Amino acid sequence: MIASVDLGPATIATFVGVALIVAVLALYLTYISVILRHVSFTLGTVLVGVRAIAHQTQPMGPVVKGLVSDIQAIQDDLGALVPDSQPARRGLHSGRTPAQIRP
Repeated sequence: MIASVDLGPATIATFVGVALIVAVLALYLTYISVILRHVSFTLGTVLVGVRAIAHQTQPMGPVVKGLVSDIQAIQDDLGALVPDSQPARRGLHSGRTPAQIRP
């Protein structure tokens, strides 16, 4: 039955044209899939970087509160060792009043 079908030049040209169009579309879709794979890899890399930055820049509240409590404990311990002392004043005039400073 297939052998008895008479294909004219127009029919053969139509089949060749359709085959070319299908081949070009297949190549184009393959090219798009390669581009999307590259974009997906790049996006994954960016997401990993953003998550790393977010992890490294977490709020410092608990750490600072821990430091403050440690400093307070040290200050209390030092105060118990030397209860009536005052820290030495530093500076150009070492705590002198203006009347005591000669011009």
